[in-house]
Amino acid sequence: MSSSTKPGAGESDGEPSLGAALAAELTRVAEAYRRLPHSKFALRLEPYGDRAQAGYWLASQVTTLAQGMESWDSPGPPRWRELPVLGVFALGDQIAVVGNDLLSAYRALKDPSGILVWTPGGGRVPADKAMAAVLESTTALRLAL
Repeated sequence: MSSSTKPGAGESDGEPSLGAALAAELTRVAEAYRRLPHSKFALRLEPYGDRAQAGYWLASQVTTLAQGMESWDSPGPPRWRELPVLGVFALGDQIAVVGNDLLSAYRALKDPSGILVWTPGGGRVPADKAMAAVLESTTALRLAL
């Protein structure tokens, strides 16, 4: 096991790394969606509409960032692929799978603070800044559920 795959790798002074913190939040949200009763998916959750739309929105954002991160070194933005809608009972699994894709892409970067990743619209942002924004959105959604 390499140091980057050991539990706690990338942590300093007891603080989890950005990747570890996002992995934990994505796991919590995925599990929350897996346990959510059918009757709760349609409950309003602003600004997304309802809980199902909020989960799909998060999974789509994670997918988009993973694509931009995987293509960070290309001269132009990637051809963005849309996340399929598989239904409410698949949301937990979708969030878990696309979360793993994002975390794999992030861990593959040699210098996440210095690498610019693609965003829709042709812009670029530092990988760490993009991951922090996804962490903030994921935490906010978990607290709202």
